[in-house]
Amino acid sequence: MITIQQVRDRYLIKAEANGTNDNIATDNLRFCLLYNEAQNKYVTLHLQQRGIDDVRYIQNFLVLDEKIPYSSKTHDKYDFTLPENYFDLADVRAKATKNTCSDFISCFEIRTENLNEILQDEFNKPSFEWREAPYTVNSNKLSIYTDNFKVSEILLNYYRYPNQIRLIDSEDPESKFDETFPIEWDDKALDDIISLMVMNFDMNEGNPRYQIQQQRIQK
Repeated sequence: MITIQQVRDRYLIKAEANGTNDNIATDNLRFCLLYNEAQNKYVTLHLQQRGIDDVRYIQNFLVLDEKIPYSSKTHDKYDFTLPENYFDLADVRAKATKNTCSDFISCFEIRTENLNEILQDEFNKPSFEWREAPYTVNSNKLSIYTDNFKVSEILLNYYRYPNQIRLIDSEDPESKFDETFPIEWDDKALDDIISLMVMNFDMNEGNPRYQIQQQRIQK
């Protein structure tokens, strides 16, 4: 498994001329911030495409059938708490009950701005008979809307955050890295993430290499 220090060395080689210091400030704290920003952006870029080939690169972070805890019921919706490491949504299934009948129903996401319209639409409003219900994501919760049935369980498919690397001593910018939060990417992905790191640094510093890094990422 590649270490954080090895990734830092690879970053320095790409970011600094021949791996030597050309006045680029890269202490361990700044490296952590750059790396976490870049790996999160890398996940976002692949999720924006949502093609089979794109999500395959981030399949390591896909969590399937996670039972998330019930939070509360208000009016016509049941609220469930999203996981702390939640990054983005993949799919939702809900276990619903009406009278003595219980079954999993399909769920579809809606915009909050369209909520009233959906709830009054005969073809889209919650229906146990049609085994479907709308939901929204809000305030770190997932809300399932119902009419005359109960929701007892949620099975969530979601993308989690990659490990956010950090220092042992967050007050010391040159502290050693905390290896209990290891790098989770393979070499191919790391090459792109490191290029993103350099691009972000060059953009912030006004370095003309920024255009070259952009071309690397787009290939």
